[in-house]
Amino acid sequence: MKRTKKGKYMKPTHHKSVRAALAGFLLAVAWPAGAQTLAAAKPAPIHGDSIDASPPPAAVSSPSNVVSQATSGVLDADFETLASYAFAVPDMSATNHPSVSQAEKQIPAAIKKLDGKTVRIRGFMMPVKELQGKTTEFMIMRGQPSCCFSGATEINEFVTVKAPGKGFDTMMDDAITIQGTLHVGAIVDSGFIVGLYQMDGEKIITSGH
Repeated sequence: MKRTKKGKYMKPTHHKSVRAALAGFLLAVAWPAGAQTLAAAKPAPIHGDSIDASPPPAAVSSPSNVVSQATSGVLDADFETLASYAFAVPDMSATNHPSVSQAEKQIPAAIKKLDGKTVRIRGFMMPVKELQGKTTEFMIMRGQPSCCFSGATEINEFVTVKAPGKGFDTMMDDAITIQGTLHVGAIVDSGFIVGLYQMDGEKIITSGH
């Protein structure tokens, strides 16, 4: 996306082509192998009083929820959750490529439960479409957009956001928190899966709100 002399973003000729172009840069990551656990050795019996009478360490409990509950029923989501799994983007040009529904099976059930929920997500804005000086569509990304020195963005590391009304001010320098209705599922453009998350944006959260 190019800047004009006034420093504003030029409106793309077709905003869907931005998302389609991004698909070519996404890395297909193999599923991680399961970790193996070792059985603890049986301790030898102790005769008499123990020298170290300190209590045994407390057991570590696993997290009960993938997201935390915020005020007024709004969920605090984050990219630690949304990007916590590997998604292998299928080669949709192959004759034997899997269906979209088959590809979506890679998305964990706990994350699919966020579909249709009102959530807050913090990340960096990457404008996609601008109208009359306002950003009307953008990506909220896990990492700050930069040039060729940054690594490839994974397909589950961004959310495509449609802003309400006339749009939002463009804010690319610092991270922002966006609130809206999240939609979870494969986004298909020109026959290719170009995203997994969309949001109907409601507002940008400022401190104290």
